[in-house]
Formats: sequence, structure tokens, C-alpha cells
Amino acid sequence: MMMDVKREDFLKKMDHCYDPEVFAAAEGLPPEELRQKIRDLYTENERQGVPFAVTRARMVECFLQNVRIAVNDFDPFASLVERQTLSPSPANEIIVIQNERKKASARAAFGDRASGMEAAVKGLYRSRLDLSHTSPDWDNLLNLGIPGLLARAETLCREKPSPFAESVRIVYTAFRDFLLRFADLSGRSGRADLKEMLTFLTDHAPETLRQALELGLLYREIQEIEGEWVRSMGIFDRMYRRFYEADLASGRLTAESAEELLTAYFSRFLVQSQGKDNGTPFCFGGLLPSDDPETAEDGCCGLTRLAWKVFRDLGRIDPKFSLRVNAKTPDDVLAFAAECIREGKSSMVFACEETARKMFLRHGKEPRDLANFLPVGCYEPAIMGKELSCTMTILFNFAGLFPELFSDPGFTPKTFDEVFHKFLELMECRLAESMEKANLLEKDWNRVSPAPLLSGTMDECMVRGLDVSQYGTKYVTSGVMCAGIGTAADSLAAIRELVFEEKRVSFAELGRILASNWEGQEPLRLLAAKRAPKWGNGIDSADSPAKIIAERAGDQIMHTPNAKGGFYQMGLWSIDWSYIFGRETGATPDGRHSGDPISRNVLSTSGCDAEGIAGLLDSASALDHTLFADGSVLDVMLSPRSVAGDAGINLIVRLIRTFFERGGLFIQFNVLSPAVLRAAQKDPEQYRNLQIRLCGWNVRFIDLPPHVQETFITEAESRS
Repeated sequence: MMMDVKREDFLKKMDHCYDPEVFAAAEGLPPEELRQKIRDLYTENERQGVPFAVTRARMVECFLQNVRIAVNDFDPFASLVERQTLSPSPANEIIVIQNERKKASARAAFGDRASGMEAAVKGLYRSRLDLSHTSPDWDNLLNLGIPGLLARAETLCREKPSPFAESVRIVYTAFRDFLLRFADLSGRSGRADLKEMLTFLTDHAPETLRQALELGLLYREIQEIEGEWVRSMGIFDRMYRRFYEADLASGRLTAESAEELLTAYFSRFLVQSQGKDNGTPFCFGGLLPSDDPETAEDGCCGLTRLAWKVFRDLGRIDPKFSLRVNAKTPDDVLAFAAECIREGKSSMVFACEETARKMFLRHGKEPRDLANFLPVGCYEPAIMGKELSCTMTILFNFAGLFPELFSDPGFTPKTFDEVFHKFLELMECRLAESMEKANLLEKDWNRVSPAPLLSGTMDECMVRGLDVSQYGTKYVTSGVMCAGIGTAADSLAAIRELVFEEKRVSFAELGRILASNWEGQEPLRLLAAKRAPKWGNGIDSADSPAKIIAERAGDQIMHTPNAKGGFYQMGLWSIDWSYIFGRETGATPDGRHSGDPISRNVLSTSGCDAEGIAGLLDSASALDHTLFADGSVLDVMLSPRSVAGDAGINLIVRLIRTFFERGGLFIQFNVLSPAVLRAAQKDPEQYRNLQIRLCGWNVRFIDLPPHVQETFITEAESRS
């Protein structure tokens, strides 16, 4: 299946298949010429008043007709499209135009107060139009294929003509023609097998595993060309199982050739992204669709085990896997995942189906849709094919509230309760403000970024004749990522202890000390940092504020309508915004200096979890994770010694099961040695493949900035 190339040679060749020289002589226009061609098309259509949805579709069509493509003699897939999509400075003119329109929308809404494409209060929140967290209806793509999706669009054009219907017809016609273009090139390049497969897909839904994987690869490529980041590749084992089992039964695949095919498939994602796209997400396991969840079977199967074996053998930071865990999850699958973690191949997260079920029902999802739950992006729950969750519409920093808390000279609290009440008042005011601003941006979604390819996979969009940007999906939610819960809880606990219990400093004096970044106050800072109660240790004086903050914020957010006809959803996570917000946040009462990272996800402040894993589980379990329909995740770091032998595997599995039994939603792991991390700092080349779970994706340790490396070393030292 690797075209008679040994695995090692295949991977070496694959690592260079997206090199610039591959496309220099390839068929199609060079990037700058293609950019100009698309810009000219856009300018002319704007002059003529063509609906932007149609123009967007025509730009995608133009891209597919002219982008440089290539095939080689060793790859079982035809997916070598010159990537011009989602790099930091996109060469894809469709994205450039999208960003121009986003900026214009922000300027129209906020004037000079707009911050690029956002409305922002530095260090506190950013409100924006999130187009980056999507999952198409993969089932429809595989069941209907391109001809079925195109036929559905043509029917809509006849029965309910509109710019939307026309835009979907255009992009799926362009998709079909792109398959033919690739097929023609394959034939002329001596790849009759690719030509046959691609030609078949122009007229049929996929029937083999190779065909289905090929279609998914090209769909992902084209949706990202259109301008929406594909943040889930679907529930892999459930979607592809029928193809895999039929291929084995017919003899088209053997166990060996199936493994080779998946190796060729999964090995390409890191080559495409070069580790810069936060990982390509694949979901596995979970209860299968059933009228009775009590009798539903878990979806783990032979394909699950094969995919995870390939994942382990590749040992790469991309793709990233998620596993939906329930009482029926096979023990061997969970144990195998634990073995991957122990080996440092930790690009994975675990999701609790029972907590997710309660969470979805609390937030208005129908029971029949819950089997299609998957994480979108990192650990943001969504319903595949029914929801566009827009999980990072607002980024909010709890720790960013403290400068304002201390800024009012007329506020002279006599008790800690007064301070906490004021903090909650400020939080609710600023959350309301951030959601109000986001609503202004979301109203412009269709003028900024219609998405006909993505919409064409969604049943409700096609029934209603509405693009996803016109809120055509069944569920239209917007996420509020809330960061810094640990820093906020620790800071409030420090205020209680230093100001009101021990009376070491007045509230006003503490405010002045923070404004000076603790200058000349190192003994007091150390008391705040080392002795005051800390979130993540199962201590009520720190856990209680965190629980109240989460409950108040979650209740407010989930009852606030967005501009799309749905509601906002709270997420308790930060990903790498713990560093970004940290740089923007002044000194905080927990002893943190200005510019230092704030706490990450649901984790304690770095180095402050003195009670170890047990204390961390106690604190995280004190929260009601059904509030967090935008996700929540617990990061667990373990020492290599603690996971040695069978007992170590059992420990990881037990931690997953225990956290989920106590109501957790997502959990992820690192197994790190501080000595190894220090050695990697001194001799990076010897540790090129050392990876860590940064937040919602994995990175090579040696690629991290020194200050982030130090954060992980501090955490590892606390576990050693």
C-alpha cells in the first residue's frame, strides 16, 4: 500500500513531499499569480454587486482550478496541494480578503476602539468573530460523496433558489472538477491507480477505506482553502469502520496493508503543518447511536486499535487523538493509550461521556444527537454535523480583573466578603461587556465569511437554505474561554489571609504594592506565593472562591443570547493564552509578578500543588463541569518513576476513571523528568523528538521559548 517502498524510506520521502521545490515545476499558477487572479475576481464581483456568498464560492472555484498540485510515485493518496491556507501570513488571497472584511466589520462596530479584527481590553478580554473551530458533517460526506452533496445543492437551487444555494452548487461542482483535474494529472504521471480512484469519487460515494480517506483529505484541504479551519476529522473508528471491515472481508486489504495505509495517512499531517497548526484532531470510541443509551455499545473496534498502534509507532506531535471514555470503554484500549503517555507520546486527551451527556442536556441539546459528540479543536465539546460552536468567540482572563479591583480609591472594604462581592460584580460587568461586543461582530458573519462548502455538509443548513454564517445549523453557540481560575482563586485567598486575617497589609497598601510589581516587598510576596492557600490542593479557602467564580460566570454566560439565535457557553481552559494573557497582566495578590504566566486550564499555579495529584483532583472535582459547555480540562503531570511497570499503567487508567467518576470532563497528561528537560536545554539536538503536552496540543520541548520551558521544569520538579 506504500507503493512498494519500505516504511522508513516512505516516511523519509513523505517528510519532503511538501517542500517548495515539489511545487516549483508543478501544474498550476505560482502563488503570487493565483493571489492576483483571485483579487481581480473579487474586485470585479464587488463592482458588479454580486452577492458575496457567490463571490466566495467563485474564489474557491478559481483557487481549485489554478492552485499548483502534484502527485508522486510512492504515496497512496493524491493530496499534494500547495498549502496557502492558514499560515500566520496567509498566501491564500481568500483568507486575506476574509481578514480585510473582518477588520472592516470591527471598525464599523467600534471605530478607533477596534483592535485589528477584535474588540479588546488588554489583559482582560478579547471579543471576536471566531471562524476557526469547525467540524463538517463527516457522515454526510462519506455517505453521500461529492455527487450526492452536489445533487442536494442542485435540488435546493431548483426548489429554493438563493445566493446560498448557488454558492453551494458552485463549490461542489468545483470540488468534482478538482477531482477530475487531479485524476488527469495522476494518469499523465503514471499513477493509474490514483486516476481510477479519483475518477470513481467524481460519480460515487466512497466504497473502500482508501477512497474514504482520500475524500476526507481533499475535503479538509478545500474547506481550509475556503477559510475555515477544520478542527475535527470526525469520529474516526465509527466513520471508517465499515470500509475497513469490508476491505478485510473482500481481501482488498490485509492486516499488514491496512497498517501501511494508515501509516501513509497519519504521517502526512505533521509534514503539512510543520507543527504550527495546533495538531489535527481525531476522535475515537464512545457509545454508538442507540435509542437507549443504557444498551448502547462502545464504538472501539479493530480499527481503533490499529489506528492507535500507528499513532504510537509514528510518535509524532501531529495528529492528536481524543478518546471518548465510558463504562464500556475496553480496558485494553485505555491501557494502550496509557502506554503511549508513559512513552512520551502524549498527543491525546480523554473525554468523559457521562459528564458530557449531562452537560449537553443541561445546555439544550437533544438526546438523539449526543452520539455525535466530539472535541472540536482541543477539548471544546460539539455535536458533529449539528453545531458550529465558535468556541473562542471571547477570551476572558479572570486574573485581569485585579487591577480594576484595586483601582477605586473610594473602595475601602472592611471584610473579605466585600472584596469578593466587588470582584464578582466586576466580573459580571466585564463579561456582559465582552459578550455585547462579540454580538456586534457576529451579526456581520455572513458579510465576512460565508462557508458554502462547510454548509453543504450540514442537513439543517440545506433544509433551511441558510449558510452556517446565516446561523443555519441546528445549534448555534458561541464560546467564552475563561482563563486563570487558579490565579484568581489564589489571589482572593491571599487577600483574605494577608489583609483580613493576618492584617499584614491594608487593602489599599496591597494595591499600591501590586502597582509597583512587589518592588521592595519580597518577604510579603513570598508569604503570598508560598504560604497562602492555593487552588489545586483540595483546600476549601482556595477552592471555594474558584467554585463560586465558575458558577456565577457559567450561569451568566449560558443565559446570555448571542447574535445568532443561540446562547453563549462557558469554557474553563486557557490553552497557550495562559502565557499571552500573563504577559499582559500586572502583578496579582498571589505573589505573581507582572508578565508571568497565569494558571493554565484547570491546573494549579505552576509549582503550587503541594498536595500532589490527590489535591489537584479534589480541587478540580469541586467544580460542576456540566457548566462548561465550551469545555474544561485538567492537566496532570507525572514522574517517569510513578508510571513504571504495570502499576504505572494502572495508575494512569485509574486517574482517568476516578476523575470522570467525580464529574470531570476532559483530562490530559505529561510524563516528564526535570533532569531530562534540563539536559534538553543544554543539548537540543539530542532531544529533537522530546515532546510535551503544551495545552491542547503537543510541541517539541526544544521549540518552546525558555520561559515556557522553565514553567514545565518547575511542574516536573514538583512531581519528582
